[in-house]
Amino acid sequence: MRPIYFYAPSLKRYENDYFKLGSGWKAISVTGTYCAFNCKHCNRRVLETMADGSTREKFEKEISTAKGGVIISGGSTPRGDVPVWKYSDILRNRKDLTIIAHTGVVKNEEIARKFKESGVKIALLDMVGDNETIKEVLGQPFTVDDYLNSFKYLKKEGIKIVPHVIMGLSKKGEEGDLNAIRLLKEVNPDAVIIVGLMPLVGTAYNEISPPSPSHLINGLKLARDLFNVPVMLGCARPLGSKYSEVEKFAVDYEVDGIAFPEENTIEYAEEKGRKVILSNACCSNVVYDFILRVPL
Repeated sequence: MRPIYFYAPSLKRYENDYFKLGSGWKAISVTGTYCAFNCKHCNRRVLETMADGSTREKFEKEISTAKGGVIISGGSTPRGDVPVWKYSDILRNRKDLTIIAHTGVVKNEEIARKFKESGVKIALLDMVGDNETIKEVLGQPFTVDDYLNSFKYLKKEGIKIVPHVIMGLSKKGEEGDLNAIRLLKEVNPDAVIIVGLMPLVGTAYNEISPPSPSHLINGLKLARDLFNVPVMLGCARPLGSKYSEVEKFAVDYEVDGIAFPEENTIEYAEEKGRKVILSNACCSNVVYDFILRVPL
């Protein structure tokens, strides 16, 4: 039976008998709250939850307290990518950190190489399965092929790729979300993370219905059936008592880990005989925790 990893980075207030507040990786935005796009489900609100690293002085201050690893993020440039490399000299000097980055859309090998030269070990990017959603929800001039090629360029540079699929995002409904998961077979991901659309105040999707528990379960099931690499239930997802069945399904269906689990889910995993491993890392670090079993 596979071990199961439970993750709790310092991305939100979270504490229970298993995890204590104040420890864990943090996310730093290299653009502050700036983004060239106005995605209907985000509207830059997610950037507001990150530490501001928009200037060199601010970035140096934030990363100076990082231990173990750090999530480098930010808004996209009009070209689609997140300009992580503007601090590449600082990042290269922190060889003690596992650097995980939200890359945005990567249009060519040169941009992928910039991420590699910045010391990025794991690349994160949401996978979208249809052009209609990219245009109408994300407001981007890109295509499904641009997203797939982003992963290919990054992987060619030796960066581990960990696609996220947002259940509830596709204009085509659940089948569109599931298609995004199927398309990932083309890029041989190093891990797959399933998350769920969350209505955020201040966005066009403020009052949209989040995906049902069964919607999330179907995404996890398909990902587990298709891939031998780690499959995770990520941190960005709707929570509440009705979603406890999603976490229990993840335990029962040999999903490899859960970010910010309910306390009773940890107890449930122990009762089911799965070896429980707790971590304050970003859940994308499952690439190293599960496959290599040692920090890079």
